[in-house]
Amino acid sequence: MVLKIGFIGLGHMGLPMALNLCKAGYPVFVHSSNRQSSSRIQEAGGHEIASFAKMARTLDVIITIVPADQEIMDIYLGEDGILEHAREGLICIDMTSAMGDTKRQVFRHISRLERQIGFADAPVSGGVTGAENGTLTIMAGCQRELLEVIRPVLAAMGKKIVYCGDIGSGSDIKMINQMLNAANTAIAAETVCLAEKLDLDLQTLCDVVNDSSGGSFIFKNNVPKFFLTGDHTPGFRLDLMKKDIGLYRETAEREKAFSPLSAMVYELYKAVSNQGGGDRNYTYIMKWMEENQRRDI
Repeated sequence: MVLKIGFIGLGHMGLPMALNLCKAGYPVFVHSSNRQSSSRIQEAGGHEIASFAKMARTLDVIITIVPADQEIMDIYLGEDGILEHAREGLICIDMTSAMGDTKRQVFRHISRLERQIGFADAPVSGGVTGAENGTLTIMAGCQRELLEVIRPVLAAMGKKIVYCGDIGSGSDIKMINQMLNAANTAIAAETVCLAEKLDLDLQTLCDVVNDSSGGSFIFKNNVPKFFLTGDHTPGFRLDLMKKDIGLYRETAEREKAFSPLSAMVYELYKAVSNQGGGDRNYTYIMKWMEENQRRDI
């Protein structure tokens, strides 16, 4: 049986993911206020459906990838939400970058319903390019048996599917990875700015660092691709990175974890956002640092 899939969230990531599901032969149904995105799904063989409620009553799988935690709660637990209308056997896959505890709240609500509704936590990594090419890494938190049922669906959108554990574990791992990405990018930007002041050859710097103990994925990839070219065309917007760091900060505070470095990183990204860089790629933090050091701030 070919699963009929409802897709909610046709943004920069969601639209190419939904198109890849169409390409893989799945009947994809969307309900979106974005007419352009909805039209692209229909041109790819997908369908429009009247409401999220009808998705929940008639389809086999619903995939959601929405801006943040509040939208997850509204879509699933709201007065006219998915779970209010969900048919027996429905499978829900939330791929939003959000707090693991938010996903656990949804799962606990499902458990109280005492109905056969599957729920998987499956955030992604790989950016817009990975979404377009179907090469995302997907971090799955759910029952192992459910993962095997939805694995072909996930494989249409991602190249690497990692089982992380129970509900929420995928989002928690994604959150920690994002914190490391943000922090590594920030310190790489700072060091490259100093290298510029010292009139060092930046390509030579990259060659040495990437073969030495200071090397990292960020220095190997972000520095030549973004820092050296000055191209900060948004693939993953800085405001989204700030949101993910905020999730880390909120989680660390809730768990009473010692996290002084993440506080500094969050303030850096917040400053860049406040000065108009939020819609640029998150690597724009390099440009912001360059401009500030020129003003001797």
